[in-house]
Amino acid sequence: MEYFTESNHLLSDPPALRQQFNADGYLFLRDTLPQPEVLSLRRQILEFCQEEGWLREGTDVMDGLTDIEPILEGDKEWRPVYAKIQALESFHRLKMTPQVHTIMEYLFQEPVFALPMTIARVAFPRDNERGTQPHQDWLYVGGSTETVSCWAPLGDVPVATGGLKLLTNSHKSGFLVPHSAPGPGGNTVDVDADSVWLQTDYQAGDILLFKSLTVHAAADNHTEDVIRLSIDFRYTGYSHTISDSWLQPHFHWLGSPFDWETLQANWPDSPTANYWQHIPNLKVKPHHGLRSG
Repeated sequence: MEYFTESNHLLSDPPALRQQFNADGYLFLRDTLPQPEVLSLRRQILEFCQEEGWLREGTDVMDGLTDIEPILEGDKEWRPVYAKIQALESFHRLKMTPQVHTIMEYLFQEPVFALPMTIARVAFPRDNERGTQPHQDWLYVGGSTETVSCWAPLGDVPVATGGLKLLTNSHKSGFLVPHSAPGPGGNTVDVDADSVWLQTDYQAGDILLFKSLTVHAAADNHTEDVIRLSIDFRYTGYSHTISDSWLQPHFHWLGSPFDWETLQANWPDSPTANYWQHIPNLKVKPHHGLRSG
């Protein structure tokens, strides 16, 4: 395992930033999301976990410590918690951070659009075999292959706790044929055993941007009791096509409560609600890829 190259020094030089992104297939940026908002969102999510009895009694909720068997994404026990997360206006607003929006405009060299679907991962320890396997996002996102994925930890995530890892130079290999595998998404791609993976000790406020053909996966959580929280979302330029599925909430295929009317019920007047309906001439096509959950 090697560490990401940090690119904050290029933020004042958009052409160099684009060159770095195209050469490496990713950008790792420290202290880009507002840390108070990231930590506030972390607390809200962990309080939902605490209400369901997922956290160890007598511990600080912000530590995210658990002593129960792993709850898997999609499980019956998982759905009420995830519905509460998706109903948080602050959860959907984080991707609207002006600094991220500006960086995306540097990369696309045109007005940009944050796809409405936002995804949270609540990853339990002691469940590495069912974590997110190596894959390319374009299989699930569809639309333009230039769509940029954004992943951020909700709190500090040292290497021991895992986080997202990327396969070096994998964006240059084109689309890789997937096959079934356990974990979120249900698919994986084959990678060589001697491939070089990149990772880091993430801090609250950091963000990892990568191309939709860059192979990535969840690194193993080597702790016994720490729940790992993260958020991911996507951006594309106005001239690019998006999939209609990504105008919907994550897990919308389950129906209520994973629909906008239900999720936005308590924040209908927020600028975050239905913001995409005010963007002119979006290029949308039917979704022919796989579900992202």
